[in-house]
Amino acid sequence: MFRPRAGGKHPEQQFVQVDTRNILFICGGAFDGIEKKIAQRLNTRAMGYGRMNADSVDRNNLMQYLMPQDLRSFGLIPELVGRLPVLTYMEPLGREALRSILTQPKNAIIKQYEKL
Repeated sequence: MFRPRAGGKHPEQQFVQVDTRNILFICGGAFDGIEKKIAQRLNTRAMGYGRMNADSVDRNNLMQYLMPQDLRSFGLIPELVGRLPVLTYMEPLGREALRSILTQPKNAIIKQYEKL
């Protein structure tokens, strides 16, 4: 159970109880520099179970090897990382995809700007 305070930070306010069992939390961010943490982890694992062959590691796309321990070494607290059972990443958008986003939708920002 999560018990946030209702409203602001007033000391006399009541706590509100929220059942978080069936709530899906989606977290996102840029995590600039996390590739360095992933690269460090992949270079140090030289033997044992889960060993990766250095030749098989795609250095151009290190995000595909993201693990919870990378988020912890990046600075996220273990209590938060432990509540994220699925980790994934998104490919950066290319020039054409960005152009399409700016020009194609009905309410595209470029169309709105041209009307001004």
